[in-house]
Amino acid sequence: MVTKGKNFSGQVTPSIIDDVYENCNFAQPAPVDTAGVMTGIILFPGDNTPRTFTDCTMTNCEPPPGSTCNRRCTIRRKEVVVGTDTITVDSQAITLNLYADIVYGHYLDGSYVYFPAPKEYPCEGPEG
Repeated sequence: MVTKGKNFSGQVTPSIIDDVYENCNFAQPAPVDTAGVMTGIILFPGDNTPRTFTDCTMTNCEPPPGSTCNRRCTIRRKEVVVGTDTITVDSQAITLNLYADIVYGHYLDGSYVYFPAPKEYPCEGPEG
């Protein structure tokens, strides 16, 4: 069977167990600090069945061993960093949230490739 177009974000074990996923979202809110290395959250923990992911969003995820990620699968490790800045407009103090994505690496040919140093990508606009 094939599962298409479902949102499994935040679910470590998706609510629909299948062998093939297309256009699905598995994104996790943040990577995990494993002995000082930011790693993706392992999907389907305890179940190492290889699966096929096509055009899926897999930010901060790690697919089961032997899985195949086809076409535009977005697989990277990142976290959102929130800071604040206060500006004054017409004597009113306004606090703005500042966002940036820090990307630690990406999935390539069946394994993660880590950048020598994390890359920070500021988000546009005060709300990210």
